[in-house]
Amino acid sequence: MDKETKITYEDLTSIYSINIEIKKIQEEIRNLQERNFYKPNIISDMPRGGEGKDMLAEYAEKQKTLEDMLAYSLRKLQSKRLEVEGFINNIKDNEDRLIVRLRCINNMDWSGIGAELGMSRTTASRKFYAFLEREGILKTIVRKSYKKT
Repeated sequence: MDKETKITYEDLTSIYSINIEIKKIQEEIRNLQERNFYKPNIISDMPRGGEGKDMLAEYAEKQKTLEDMLAYSLRKLQSKRLEVEGFINNIKDNEDRLIVRLRCINNMDWSGIGAELGMSRTTASRKFYAFLEREGILKTIVRKSYKKT
């Protein structure tokens, strides 16, 4: 593999978290759009509080903020995806390339990847992490064993 492409484990896994962020913002926008900002006119001689508070202006401001956040997250996703795609396209081994693509771009879980490739989920996971270790992206975790005294 071409060592010129510098990428970290965080870069590879960030697409997943950006996708979650986008879904949450879209959900928030949907919830905001479902709210009813128009209150029925109730005729009463009781004093009304909240005069001067423009709910529609608050709604518009909140919606604009959420749409800006969504646009930023979509640009961030596009940029990160291009970076990761460039890395993946330089992986020489077909199976390694496919496993990395399914995990990092398609956000598949290990069971799905294993089923797609005809292997167990643990084999798919081991191959993914072995590739990352070979490429120096993921350092081997050394666990200390402690004696009970």
